[in-house]
Amino acid sequence: MALKVGIQLYSVRDEMKKDPINAIRQVAEIGYKNLEFASSNADTDPGVGFGVSVENMQKLLKETGANLISGHIRPINEETIDPMIAYHTQVGTKYLGQSADFYTGYDQLMERCEYYNWAGKKLSEHGIKFLIHNHYHEFQKLNGKEILFHIMDNTDPNYVSFELDTFWAMRGGMDPLAVMDRLGDRLKLIHQKDFSKTSDSPINLWTVNDPNVLVTWDSFGKGSDHKDFCEIGTGIMDIQSIINKGNELGAEYIVLEQDHTQLTQMESVRISMDSFHKFSGLDW
Repeated sequence: MALKVGIQLYSVRDEMKKDPINAIRQVAEIGYKNLEFASSNADTDPGVGFGVSVENMQKLLKETGANLISGHIRPINEETIDPMIAYHTQVGTKYLGQSADFYTGYDQLMERCEYYNWAGKKLSEHGIKFLIHNHYHEFQKLNGKEILFHIMDNTDPNYVSFELDTFWAMRGGMDPLAVMDRLGDRLKLIHQKDFSKTSDSPINLWTVNDPNVLVTWDSFGKGSDHKDFCEIGTGIMDIQSIINKGNELGAEYIVLEQDHTQLTQMESVRISMDSFHKFSGLDW
């Protein structure tokens, strides 16, 4: 089985804000048929975050031949999870998770692991898997071990899977391939972007941030710049090796997430699609 190419719709967030239906039509026309959404207002919208009803999403997916494979959504709690399940079982979403947590210490991390297990168990009862997505700060160490691997070791593999962002793993001082190996068959999705050849920023953010001081939302951006991000295949990352490793481990999707671009968002994702077609081991 070859990794299927997808897109995190955050990559075209400006277009999604203007007209989510048209934005999805455009990315599907470009060739992205496996869609992942991002929403931070699940308390008012249990769907994809732009007021798109179940019925309209079903019609749109049928019209474009696309699939809603995954979503980053928050908050997931006792009040939001049942409407969320009702929406996403109807449109066929396979994975739900959240984009980032920030940790204040080991005890709070363990509390979050209990929450991940709770959310994962509840979703699994309806055929949806819960995903953990990383940035660089999950590769800080607590009690001698990286946060991401604490999460891995303290969550139930039946309920909690992983979506590895290889760019952020690299910027957390890790070898993305080694992290993929460590996650093994719990690695279900890969987030892919690229690091610019012309960036002045350090690749390893721990060269400018103290690894002993836990990263917060406010300190997250230190050492990073929007110009660090570039389109797939135009930067320094060995994306073919990531694809090969993902296929070796049985991951399902490799998902473009373009955090920032120097181009228009639609132009950016089109260039990345052109580059994806130059790699082997992929499907659409």
